[in-house]
Amino acid sequence: MERRSCLRIALLSLVLCALSAAALADSYSTLRYQDNGSAVLRLQQALNQLGYSTGGADGKYGPATQDAVEQFQRNNNLKVDGIAGNATQTLLYQLTGGTSATPAPDTGGSSGSSLFSGNYATLKYGSRGDRVSILQKALNTLGFNAGSVDGSFGLGTQKAVTSFQKSAGLTQDGLAGKDTLTALERAVSGGSTITPAPDTATPTPSPPPDSNGWVIPSRTLRKGYTGDDVKSVQSRLQELGYYTGSLDGKYGSGTMAAVKAFQANNGLTQDGLAGSGTFAKLFSTSAIGAGSSGSTPTPSPTPSPTPGSNGWVIPSRTLREGYTGDDVKSVQSRLQELGYYTGSLDGKYGSGTMAAVKAFQANNGLTQDGLAGSGTFAKLFSTSAVGAGSSGSIPAPDTTDYPTLRSGDTGAAVTQMQQALVNLKYTLSVTGTYDTATKEAVVAFQQRNQLSVDGVAGPNTLKKLYSGNCVTGDTEISYPDTSIDGPNGSQVQLLHWFNDVKPTLKNGQCMEAYDPETGISWTLRVMSRGNHADVEPLTAADTAAMNQAFGNKESWGPKVVYVLLPDGRWSIASTHNVAHGGQTISDNNFDGQNCVHFLRDMDECMKNDPSYGVQNQEAIRKAWKELTGETVN
Repeated sequence: MERRSCLRIALLSLVLCALSAAALADSYSTLRYQDNGSAVLRLQQALNQLGYSTGGADGKYGPATQDAVEQFQRNNNLKVDGIAGNATQTLLYQLTGGTSATPAPDTGGSSGSSLFSGNYATLKYGSRGDRVSILQKALNTLGFNAGSVDGSFGLGTQKAVTSFQKSAGLTQDGLAGKDTLTALERAVSGGSTITPAPDTATPTPSPPPDSNGWVIPSRTLRKGYTGDDVKSVQSRLQELGYYTGSLDGKYGSGTMAAVKAFQANNGLTQDGLAGSGTFAKLFSTSAIGAGSSGSTPTPSPTPSPTPGSNGWVIPSRTLREGYTGDDVKSVQSRLQELGYYTGSLDGKYGSGTMAAVKAFQANNGLTQDGLAGSGTFAKLFSTSAVGAGSSGSIPAPDTTDYPTLRSGDTGAAVTQMQQALVNLKYTLSVTGTYDTATKEAVVAFQQRNQLSVDGVAGPNTLKKLYSGNCVTGDTEISYPDTSIDGPNGSQVQLLHWFNDVKPTLKNGQCMEAYDPETGISWTLRVMSRGNHADVEPLTAADTAAMNQAFGNKESWGPKVVYVLLPDGRWSIASTHNVAHGGQTISDNNFDGQNCVHFLRDMDECMKNDPSYGVQNQEAIRKAWKELTGETVN
């Protein structure tokens, strides 16, 4: 009896093991963003087989793979999260393994006409990959001229899509969505006859703007993503006062922090992801601006510039990095005409504009400080202004032979540019793809050759690169003197951090630090505000100036400085030059942040910051007594 029971238990164990093995055979480990390995490679190969482009099968779960997973999930009624869990992988491998499961139905009515393998995710202006190539080839076959089959959805492809839609009686929006793609499949397979018709419609860039003129993204954006939809989010966040960085279309830590701040102020989940819920509020008229409790803030008015005798609008204030307005746009426009500036006319005085100003000043015998003041304006807006690469008159450079190359581009032109940079001792690999290393090399080249610094290889950058007269990558950069005049004693105030400074200071603003001992000054960008201001030197030149003030040695100080705040007030403060914490500005030669301390109540400081905070308070009080004779209680 006992033996029979043991036998039954053994048989039951075997059955359970068999069931467990069967269950394991149908289960898959969850794969997500930044995973890598053979499982990811298999996932990519299966997605590519179904026409979902992962940007290559390299075993690395990057943004392109995540996008492909999201498209697959969306087309197959799965949870759209970009994570390849068991349900997603099970269906994916069924579709690619020849089982009874099938891809999303082909509504084209022809069993042999599924050009897009059931993947009808919308293709739009800016899309890239194999599915775009299939689209272009099909349009060309039907006589709708999409241009070369290069896998890049440009204006020619968009115009061909619009023309096809018109001939097929579809909505003429230039978007190759499911209706358009299935109609295209029917036409190619002979299921319908569609011939090109004269097209007078102007294609609308995708995605189309909403009723307020904003371009609303069609995908969830997260850190690491790039594109025009990211730029649209940055632009709207900037208007609302949350974002102060450049409109570079790159979803970095600065953009994510701005999204989180917007979400916090608008009652949304603070996850830093920009999805449909965030877009609905962000692009609405009820969006709450930074520092506001109910409505979008009204920007402070920019001083009205005055038209000059040549029709140029001449600014009435000295412009410096971080300033915005129509007067900045006027300077950019004039610099662009003279061949110094190749960036966008966005009215933002960023590093590219400052570099163009410095180049203009160098070529016109002016002080190369990057500040656009009355002396610079007098020459800039005159008929005697010396253009880029010229010795006396405005040039008319021939830039028609040089295409603009930027991040994400591929091909022979990129390979040629990379090889030229390598020959000039700039650090990168020749891959034919405009990757991060290539952009950094282009930035370094532009800095050393006094070009507009934007990381985009435009005609002026390429013309200089191939000129045979370039500054090489192993050449040290000499920074011009950008010091400012310090205040007199009566201008310096003892401003209280919590009462006077912090309420008026915003993250992203810049302030000037002046060392009364050496007369050296440098610019700092405010990164966060707690019990003191966390800051970073704005540029590599500012880092060099700051270190010079500290005797080119790292020191926690505290060093007493006079700080010029964005609102024009001078305050006594203290600082150090030791990098710590996270870095936000990537090209300032300072790997982290440092701190600026202002006056605080000593009791509060001893409670909340009893060590280093108290040292700074003692240094500030001692310096104030030496300056004014007053003792701070």
